[in-house]
Amino acid sequence: MAEKLSILFVGNSYTYYNQMPQNAFTDLATAAGYEVDVTSITQGGYYLCQFADPENPDGKRLREAVAGRHFDCAVIQEQSTNPIRDEAKFMAGLEAVKALISADKFVLYATWGRNDGSPDLATLGLTREEMAEKLNAAYHRAGDRFGMAVAEVGKAFLDYPDKDALYDPDMTHPSALGSALAATVIFRQVVAE
Repeated sequence: MAEKLSILFVGNSYTYYNQMPQNAFTDLATAAGYEVDVTSITQGGYYLCQFADPENPDGKRLREAVAGRHFDCAVIQEQSTNPIRDEAKFMAGLEAVKALISADKFVLYATWGRNDGSPDLATLGLTREEMAEKLNAAYHRAGDRFGMAVAEVGKAFLDYPDKDALYDPDMTHPSALGSALAATVIFRQVVAE
């Protein structure tokens, strides 16, 4: 009989692109012998503080989804530049969202730097590698502060041989391959002891 896993995903388009929680993540878990119940609360461009806001429609949606429920794991992803632009806002939003969720384990979905050629890199004054490293470091500081595991998806993007294949043509979102890689890294953290 398959072991059951209830997983909550909270994030934005980096999470929902290619329907990663319902497709790549669920497929991996099923192949590994798990029966998975996925709940996904996502909204494009969202910050965790917006999900924490009880007056925000998606904040209300999160509260409804978690009311009276306990999850085996909650996977949380912040807006893609906020951890390096405003770490205090990231930490405050994460703390507020975590307080809403009952879960045995929390995994932070540490995202990647924009692809080379993205105008966002010039705006931030960073290379793809620098952005990924800064994001990874910020997620680790949050993980240490709140006792959460970190799925180093951005690091996996840097280590992948054909980095360009991981990105959508917009140079920021994941391609189907990028979403599959993200799901793999996240799944390893979800089931890690």
